[in-house]
Order: sequence, then structure tokens, then C-alpha cells
Amino acid sequence: MKNRSLIPRVLCALLFLSLAATTLPRLVARTREALTLLPMPYESRRERQMGAWYASVQSLRKTLPKKEPVALVLGIRDTEAAIFANYYLYPIRTRLFAGRNGYRDAAPDPTRPKTIVAVTSEKVEKTSYEVLRDRDLRAGHRVVAAPELSEPATSFVLPIAASLDGAAPETFVIEATLLNQSVAQNGPALSNALMERLPRTNEVRITFWPKGESRTLRIGAGDTVSYYDLVYQLFGVMESGWVQVESRLPLRAAFYFVNRGRADATRLPNVERFATRIPPSPLHRDAKLFLLNPGDSIAVTTVGSETIPIMPHAIVTKPISSIPAVSGNVYAFVTTRELNARTDFYWPEP
Repeated sequence: MKNRSLIPRVLCALLFLSLAATTLPRLVARTREALTLLPMPYESRRERQMGAWYASVQSLRKTLPKKEPVALVLGIRDTEAAIFANYYLYPIRTRLFAGRNGYRDAAPDPTRPKTIVAVTSEKVEKTSYEVLRDRDLRAGHRVVAAPELSEPATSFVLPIAASLDGAAPETFVIEATLLNQSVAQNGPALSNALMERLPRTNEVRITFWPKGESRTLRIGAGDTVSYYDLVYQLFGVMESGWVQVESRLPLRAAFYFVNRGRADATRLPNVERFATRIPPSPLHRDAKLFLLNPGDSIAVTTVGSETIPIMPHAIVTKPISSIPAVSGNVYAFVTTRELNARTDFYWPEP
């Protein structure tokens, strides 16, 4: 009987020893950690425990307005981090937004905070809506996977260029692809001496109007450069206008007006001359006539019975209910929105 009463005790002892063998090292480590943290100030203990994330919170607190609310914009998997950020930023008032779309959809709300803080599991940082938007676009995929390149040209106009947002999910950008293949194409048929005299790097000057700001790209022979948001990537603005392209060597390019939120794309023409005759076309909603004057002097334009002077390098829009007759030294085209939110473009005949 005595042997039987010892069995449970032995089993309990063995169980205890097995648990001690697995938990004791962690217990010792936790004890050592507690002893290390004990003499530290509160903030130092938090930073030691939570690492760079908590350090970013502490740095951020010094830059935030004390009496204004702050928008905490978080990703899908960063809810826990946002809750902790809300706690550690107190007494600064915060308001949580589920991603960039959540923040922009609150635009009509006059109480929406102006100061934006991006929250991830790695860090928190003060930022701007433009930076958040660019981060989202860069992490996504271009809509046009195989762009259709134009014939080689050295000078042309892109009649519309934009980097704009509407209500979610509307996000309008210009996807662009530029190829310098002039030397690669012609090289085999030329003598080596002549090839050595040909420039291998193409310089392409892109001017965004009506701002009039220019950027110069240098594209090596046979190289391609591409943009998921041409206007913002080159000029750092969320605006609309048009683009003038001037290339030292013949350039092949493709530009698309893209709605990233709806995965919709329209190939834009590379315009080399004035054109005003727009074929009759069905109009849906929000129909607009665009009048672009790429020249250096005022263009007197006639729309139906109305005379409209267009300033140099300006683009003018006019709401319409039908396709009007247009004349003048301008490039005219029409946009209209279908019920499914797709934007249709009607280009003039050459």
C-alpha cells in the first residue's frame, strides 16, 4: 500500500521537474531583465522593452501640436500599434483612420485633424497626405502591364496630365514609359566610326504646364524609364495640367490616364499639331470641353457662337451638353463620365 501511495508523489515530482527544466531558464532571464530595468526611469524602461517603436513615439510627441487633434492613419494589420500609439501620445487627442481612404473620405468633416501620423508596427511618424498616397501607389501595381509605345518623335504634347484624388477609391495618375532605342535600332546598319559620334544618352526635357516647371531626364541607349505617377514623381505636386516633351533624340513613349482605384486606363495621344474637330459622340455625365493652347501667344478660339481667348500655355475647361463646333489654334477634346465612373475621352480628328 505504501508503494502505491508513493506513485502519485513521484509522478508529481517528475512533472514539476520537467516543467522547471523548460520554464526555469525563462524565469531566470525575466528576473535578470527586471533587475536591469529596476533602476531605470519609466521612459527608459519602456524604450528598452518596446525598442525603436517606442523611441519613435517619444520623438514624435515633441513635434506634435499640444492643443490640436492628430489623425492616426493605420494599415490593415496595424490596429494594435495604433491603440498603443493612442495611449502613449496622451494627453494629445488622437483620432484613428483606417488607411488613406478612411482619412480622405472624412474630408467633408470639419473636425478631421490636419496633422497626420502614419502608424505601423515598426514606427510612428508625422507625414503628409501626399506622402501616404505615394507610398500606397508605390507599393501597388501599375494598371498597364504592357504599354503600347508610340512612333519615334522629338517633340510633342501630352494634352492632359494629373495626379489627383476623388472620393475613395478614385485615384487619378499618369502612367508613363519612355524608351531610348534610337542607337540600338540604327547601330547595326551604321559604321563603327559613325556610331562613335552618335550620342548614346538621350536628354528628355519634360515641362509641366501651366506651372512651367521643367525636369530633364537622361536615358541611356536602349534604356527605359517608367513612372507610376508621372506628375507627382517628377514635380512633387497633386495637380492637373498638361505636359510638353522635348527630346534630343527620337523617343518612343506611352502615356496613360489611369484610375488606380478602378484599374482603368486610357492611352493618351502624343499631340504634334492643333486639332479641333471632335466627332459626334454620346455624352454621359460631367461632360467637359478642354481647350489647350500650347503656344506662346493668345489663341482666339470659337466654340459654337462664343469667342474665348485662351492665354499662352493655358488649358480651359467648359461644361457642355453636346459636342460643339470648335475652331482656333488650340487642341480640343472632351471628357465624360459613365455611370460606372469610367472616364471617356473623345479626341479630335487629326
